[in-house]
Amino acid sequence: MLRSMKCLVLFLIFLPVAVYSQTLDEAKKLYAEGNYANALPAFESACKSSPKNASYNQWYGNCLLETGNRQAAAKYLNYAASKEIIEAYRSLGKLHYLNYDFEASAQAYETYLQLLEKNKKTTGTEDINQLLDRSKRAARLISHCENIQIIDSVIVDKKDFLKTYLISREAGRLEYADNRTTYINPLNDKRYFAEKNTSGYYRLYTEIKIQEAWSERKPLTLPSDSAGNDNYPFVLQDGLTVYYASTGNGSIGGYDLFVTRYNSGNDTYLAPSQMGMPFNSIANDYLMVIDENNAIGYFATDRFQAEGRVVVYTFIPNEAITPIESDDKAEQISRAKITAIRDTWKKDMNYSAYIHNVRTNIKNEQTKVKRDFFFVVNDNIIYYTLNDFKNTAAKQAFLKAQNLEQEAKKAETDLENLRRNYLTGNAQSRKSLQETILRREQQLPEQWVACNEAMTNARNLEIRYLRQQQQ
Repeated sequence: MLRSMKCLVLFLIFLPVAVYSQTLDEAKKLYAEGNYANALPAFESACKSSPKNASYNQWYGNCLLETGNRQAAAKYLNYAASKEIIEAYRSLGKLHYLNYDFEASAQAYETYLQLLEKNKKTTGTEDINQLLDRSKRAARLISHCENIQIIDSVIVDKKDFLKTYLISREAGRLEYADNRTTYINPLNDKRYFAEKNTSGYYRLYTEIKIQEAWSERKPLTLPSDSAGNDNYPFVLQDGLTVYYASTGNGSIGGYDLFVTRYNSGNDTYLAPSQMGMPFNSIANDYLMVIDENNAIGYFATDRFQAEGRVVVYTFIPNEAITPIESDDKAEQISRAKITAIRDTWKKDMNYSAYIHNVRTNIKNEQTKVKRDFFFVVNDNIIYYTLNDFKNTAAKQAFLKAQNLEQEAKKAETDLENLRRNYLTGNAQSRKSLQETILRREQQLPEQWVACNEAMTNARNLEIRYLRQQQQ
């Protein structure tokens, strides 16, 4: 009887240990599967029972990190790292990155790689090197965070975010149709959009309008990262500067904003430049729009937003990039994140009046007569429809110029298609195409000269007539 009682006592003493051990083993399995939420309670209990166990601290800290409790995670991960638990440094790299402490993130990843090498575990480090490079890029961006004035913000469903972009006709227009965002230039004869290519990535394309019909799409010859998407284009009024969003080209998180310029000399675009913070973030940032006529800009981001929601910021564009004048890390992080738009404001500036005037100007302008084209007669007169012409001969000359312009644009498209066929063709087809391409290349400049001469003739006829009417 006494012996039976002793066995029962021993059973009761070791039962919790056995159950606890079994639970911890299950937690490790869940952890390995990435099921951090279900693994968290067991590691929390383990840390409470053995607070000095560095491995428990690492597992619990990473569970906290992956379930969104970054503040609590720091304590446990830092302790595990102090005991040289290698994986703690990888977790700290992510933690610091999410907290915008990019220098500390890079340092953690570097230490992680060093410890792996020290322990001769150098396989599978390619992804860590990519994370390290990303942290270093982000550190450079935040050190030059731009001092812009953000004057408004609105949170909307992503499917409706284009409605918040209020821009003038001179800036063009934005449309959402067929699951794509399209930018159309002010003359309504060229549009930019993104579609998936044969590799499954979104790429940018353009189309021109020829006799009220859109031409075959033409890809932007843009240096691009083959492992990323390019989307959300917008073009400045110069017709050369293109803003767009990309998940490649060194993005620091999802879509980043980039800018490039068209090189008419060889029909290509310059290597894209990544925009700085606060325009870019560790979340998705896209659709940079600048209305130069009204000195107003917009960009969208899903930073700190619920699934399916975005915030659209309205800002005053700088004439030149102007970094914030502060070495304080906390302020740099706050401005980069856009913690509070009031922090971007200047003293004695009435932003409510500014944005009211801009919106009033645009709404008034949008109520004006429909604009079919943009024809500058002189410094003081611009025509938008055929009814604006006062002289019949000038109107006929302008119609002729329009036809010549459409023919020249079509010739450009045809020539580009011939060039693509030449590049992909065999020796025999190249030989037959070579003469045609050379002939078209000689004819195209002549077509544009004829178009420009017709436009000049229309302008001169109208100006001469207007002067006669004033005499």
